[in-house]
Amino acid sequence: MAAKKQKVFFISDSTGITIESLGQSLFAQFPDTEFVKTVFPFVSDAQEVQRVIASISAVMEAEPAPPIVFTSLADKSLLELFLAHDIAVLDIFSTFIPQLESRLGTKAKHAVGETHGVGSPLKYVQRIEALDFTLNHDDGTKIIDLANADIVLTGVSRSGKTPTCLYLAMHYNLKAANYPLVDADFESPALPRAIAGVQDRVFGLTLSPRQLHKIRQERRPGSRYASLEQCEYEVHRAEAIFRATRLPYLDSTSISIEEIATTILQRLKLRARPTDSQLPASTSQ
Repeated sequence: MAAKKQKVFFISDSTGITIESLGQSLFAQFPDTEFVKTVFPFVSDAQEVQRVIASISAVMEAEPAPPIVFTSLADKSLLELFLAHDIAVLDIFSTFIPQLESRLGTKAKHAVGETHGVGSPLKYVQRIEALDFTLNHDDGTKIIDLANADIVLTGVSRSGKTPTCLYLAMHYNLKAANYPLVDADFESPALPRAIAGVQDRVFGLTLSPRQLHKIRQERRPGSRYASLEQCEYEVHRAEAIFRATRLPYLDSTSISIEEIATTILQRLKLRARPTDSQLPASTSQ
């Protein structure tokens, strides 16, 4: 039976990433429906809103089922334009801001585009520094200063180390390095010397041999590197090292980057790198 198709619009005065992510989380609860998405980012004035309304109205006329419209518009006057055209919207600010104002006893400033703005200059600099460190320490390319890393991911090639490191740097300002395990490392049950000295911050990633085989086949089809036999050997040896050294590790076969990152933070008891206002006060010696 073909999945029911539902058209969805995401309208934001910023990038649209936040509202689309919220929508994706909600859509996961409706697996029998195929959601056809359109994103309109940086909608910050009446002219842009009218352009979006024209697109939505065209769909309303052509489709039997009305589209679902998510918005994250801080300017209430822009939201009212949709309502004036009988377009029902699910607005993230209207849903949550009044309750937060009541709980906090203060009024929201309703500033446009704040979700993905620079925010704290220090936090922004920390993010850039974390990204720079992560990119420079990808795939074991630089190992002399791993003591400066907040976390070091290890595992076989194509087990999800690089995207997870980038996610940790982008979203948590963490300096994340990764070190790939290769054939030479499988000769011993110990951690490779390059990362053994920082084992307290090392976390392993693994995945099923068949999933690894599938991923590698797309990259280097027909090679020994991509063969199922090689994938089985590497995964089994890597997991043996993790167990022998009591290294915490996670099977990334069927979970998202977000889930991998969150699990790692919980198990290593890591938090986002603090800003200056969160750092403990220094004491005189």
